[in-house]
Amino acid sequence: MTDTSDPAGGGGERPRDAAPRLAAAVADHFAGEGYAAVRPNDRAEGDFHLRPTGEAARFGAGEVVVDELPSADPTVVVDAVAAAAKRGRFALLAADPDTASEAHAVLTDPPGAASADDDGLRTFYHVPDRLRVGSDGFGAVRADGDLVWRETHEAGGVTAEERTRIVLEADGKVQAAFDAYTDLACPAPTAFPYAYRRGADKRIHVTKAGREVGVYNSIRELKADAYVPVPDPLVPEVHLPDGAELAGRWAIAAVTDGDVELHTE
Repeated sequence: MTDTSDPAGGGGERPRDAAPRLAAAVADHFAGEGYAAVRPNDRAEGDFHLRPTGEAARFGAGEVVVDELPSADPTVVVDAVAAAAKRGRFALLAADPDTASEAHAVLTDPPGAASADDDGLRTFYHVPDRLRVGSDGFGAVRADGDLVWRETHEAGGVTAEERTRIVLEADGKVQAAFDAYTDLACPAPTAFPYAYRRGADKRIHVTKAGREVGVYNSIRELKADAYVPVPDPLVPEVHLPDGAELAGRWAIAAVTDGDVELHTE
């Protein structure tokens, strides 16, 4: 059985009945395989920690953090692995079978990206955040189709060497392009075709190159007129510690009626 608290876990106390059901089942399962399972006090430290005892080393010699996945949303999945990596732990993600299968797809082929072409250039998932463009508010594109962030090769300058850029596409056209993800930390107001912000009148004001081109009562009304807020791309290496990769840092435990099935790379 598992301990309910971890003196080294730090932070605020959680209620005793707060342990997620699937994570608890996974912790109990591996407690029977030679791991000491403890519940950290700090919520940010994960649902359970598994510490190898004796010869138990199913996931290597280090500590394992068990986290229950509320969904297979790519941001949730990648951030769970990243949080463990930043603390030097292996991530064991507990989930129901359907969520486990979807999360496994997120973390493999290619790891943390929606797809990759034959040259390894990736198409990215989106995170919930929208991209701010200074004091002008947030970036927007006017498009009928979905917005897609992907990598592309572009010939360099004098050396003619190819370089990888990140581009935003919609309706078959490049809407914006950046040399690196770090350029998205503070893009210029003109980085995207449009910008929008909520004014003092509580309405949504849309500008193009600094000139107002539309005013709307709500984001829903804005979207109904084909303006699409620009999402932040999920670039997995940005979420991980410097130099780290997703590969070799995770496993997924699918739980069905208390039985645990392990999914790895």
